[in-house]
Amino acid sequence: MLERVGLYRVATWAVVVAVLFSTVGTGVTTAEATATDASAATNVELSTCTTISTPGTYVVGEDVNASGSGPCLTVDADDVRIVGDGRTLSGDGDGVGVLADGVDNVTVENLTVADFETGVRFHGVGSGSLGGVAAVDNANDGMHLASTTGVAVVDSRADGNADDGIVFDDADDNRIENSAFRRNGGDNGGDGILLRNDSNDNVIRLSVADENIDDGIDLDNASGNLLASNLVRGNEGLENADGIELRDADDNVVRRNTVRNNLDDGIDVARSDNNTVVDNVVTGNRNDGIPIGVADGNRVVGNVVRDSGSDGILLRGEASNNLVQRNTVTDSARDGILLRLGARGNRIVGNTVTDSARDGIVLRNATANVVQGSVVRDNADDGIEIDHGGDRNLVQRNEVFDNGADGVRFHRSAQTRLLDNRVWNNGADGINVTDARSAVLARNVANENDDNGVELTRVTSSAVVESTTKNNGANGIRLDHVRRVVVALTDGDGNGDEDVVVVESTNVWTVDRPSPLSRPAALEALVRRVTGLDVSLGG
Repeated sequence: MLERVGLYRVATWAVVVAVLFSTVGTGVTTAEATATDASAATNVELSTCTTISTPGTYVVGEDVNASGSGPCLTVDADDVRIVGDGRTLSGDGDGVGVLADGVDNVTVENLTVADFETGVRFHGVGSGSLGGVAAVDNANDGMHLASTTGVAVVDSRADGNADDGIVFDDADDNRIENSAFRRNGGDNGGDGILLRNDSNDNVIRLSVADENIDDGIDLDNASGNLLASNLVRGNEGLENADGIELRDADDNVVRRNTVRNNLDDGIDVARSDNNTVVDNVVTGNRNDGIPIGVADGNRVVGNVVRDSGSDGILLRGEASNNLVQRNTVTDSARDGILLRLGARGNRIVGNTVTDSARDGIVLRNATANVVQGSVVRDNADDGIEIDHGGDRNLVQRNEVFDNGADGVRFHRSAQTRLLDNRVWNNGADGINVTDARSAVLARNVANENDDNGVELTRVTSSAVVESTTKNNGANGIRLDHVRRVVVALTDGDGNGDEDVVVVESTNVWTVDRPSPLSRPAALEALVRRVTGLDVSLGG
């Protein structure tokens, strides 16, 4: 049996006393539910705005219209369950639809909250849930959870709110699941889901964030959160609308999300450390697929990054000690993977990079990085390029083929080692080193390229050792205006011109067997003396 708390009539009953009063200046008439003993209310029917002061279950019996700046339903007791029964609380652009402050175990079910300033606001709530709640067309946020713990938002939605769909503000250990946040935001932006101000250890999974004005999911100073198996798409109202953005956010896991067709970046990690971005599908975003900026110790692993409007994966601005591993990066409008502006100490390992409109993998003004074990093919320009201050990098055990220009190109770099790579069938040179110093090329295979297998131009203090250059369109190895270069134990045959050609160069040492310098220890010492770099030779 339902007991009724109404605007003008209240049923008499033994537990709950309804006190009617009008809140001056708010325009909201409120019925306050209280208790005369410790018993919980059972199935109390609500037909007007009220303050709930007794634990129990409350059923919204009809749609409720509210006006003014006060809240419509205020929860002032622990252990309260509000059952909406598909009803709607409607405001006039002011106030709060449902407010719970400093109480525990509050549940709101199957209720639509529309046209308030904020649809649902939980502050300092410990445990509870929003299940089947729709917060729509509110003048600020759809749902706002501040300083809450243990609240689950399940099977709910926030649509068309003028600011954010849902906000976690200094909120820990909460959960969003099977929910949707669509078309939120206005002239000043607005995210689908926003976690900020030390909102830590929350879970967002199996949810949708799409067509919001700003970011789909935004973590701003939020750490230790899990974003898993969400669909984030079409967030494009502002120029910087990302699918997922991590800003000053550490130790988060972004896993198995689909992030597509956002106006700016797919997954943007900025000033954020030790995050894991793994097994996501990131496609059709109009700027970069996954950019990492001024960030340390992040792991970008096993992602599929396709059709990015700029670079596929970008490490920039002193991004350091990050791991980019086993990603598939295809059809980028610029470079597949780009490291620039001081990116340092990163490992680019085991990736497949294909069909970029420019280069496959680029290190530009990036030092002490490793590019290893990757397949780089069918890119329009170079396969791998190290350029403009890309010093002390290691390029090792990569397969680089069918690229439009050079397979591997070093330009204006120093102390770079190119070891154990297979470079073939590229549209220009297999390996081209220009205006560089102290480079070591060892145990590479550069065959069947359209121009030279290996070309060194204006290079000093460098070495080409134990390399194979066969069946290239021009020369196997071409040295042009070089100085202090070692060419040792190379194997060239079937090249269009010469196996080795030297043009206007000085101090070129060629070492063949059985020269005493061909022994591993002697050859390593010679390379070290000429280049200043250590390399292991002779098997």
